[in-house]
Amino acid sequence: MITIQILGLDNFVVGQYSREHGENLAQLFETEEQNVSFLSGDAVYFHGGVEQSSWNALIIVRAPHKYEACERQVADYLLRTLNLYTINLQVEFVYFHDHSYYEAISDKYPRFITSDQVREVTAEVGDEEEEGCACDHGHGSESEEEELYTGNAFEGFEERLNKAQGDK
Repeated sequence: MITIQILGLDNFVVGQYSREHGENLAQLFETEEQNVSFLSGDAVYFHGGVEQSSWNALIIVRAPHKYEACERQVADYLLRTLNLYTINLQVEFVYFHDHSYYEAISDKYPRFITSDQVREVTAEVGDEEEEGCACDHGHGSESEEEELYTGNAFEGFEERLNKAQGDK
């Protein structure tokens, strides 16, 4: 398993980059595309107390030692293709021994979810559901202010909990 972690770039950029460059990177590593994965997070790149995200990016490549021979080609590719998304780049390789890697892969499900399996679900509120509903779904005028509930949302909960525990 080869993991390419990109810090300092937006999650969506990393997702797009992985989609567009995953296959090429697998070829450079001389492995199958399923062996190359990308990580992104909500990490923010700082220097001197100033946020550097999108200005600076750090790419950490974790791979078994057997891929060290591909390092220079992969580094060149990453530096060349990621410079479209950031100004300054650093690439760091971290290697591990094959015997230091473990995995549990399900035989009941596919190894990875593919883009054609992902569906976007949007909640729609029909007119029938809105009739008789005292709740506000954001359809009021902008001059109306929402009132915050300041009562005790847990009123009576402790009594019901104590009673339920006493019944056991």
